[in-house]
Amino acid sequence: MGGTARSDDGLARTRTAVDDESAAVSRPVHVADVAQAILELAAGDPAGVRHLAGSDAVSRHELGVLMADRDALDASRPTAGCRAGTGSPGALDVRLESSRTQRSLRTTLRGAREFLRRER
Repeated sequence: MGGTARSDDGLARTRTAVDDESAAVSRPVHVADVAQAILELAAGDPAGVRHLAGSDAVSRHELGVLMADRDALDASRPTAGCRAGTGSPGALDVRLESSRTQRSLRTTLRGAREFLRRER
């Protein structure tokens, strides 16, 4: 999955494999949004369990592509791999439902497609 390849300029390039579209799906949220939301919740009376998640369900691969694009890097560099069936621990689909929490906050919990959008 990962490995080293030679490019046309003769330099070694390390390629990192990440999970494919069907595996390791989550709903990332920007750290600044999480910090602001925690302050809001702490100032109020947040009884019960609260989830803080972004609005977009994305795979690790898509997240890597979004980050590469935002940073004006080659978005084809992150290669897709597949963790399903490897015996690696952890859930493959972790989509926290945070709509109840979002309704009680002034802070918007932005999804990855929004907070990783490249300014053009």
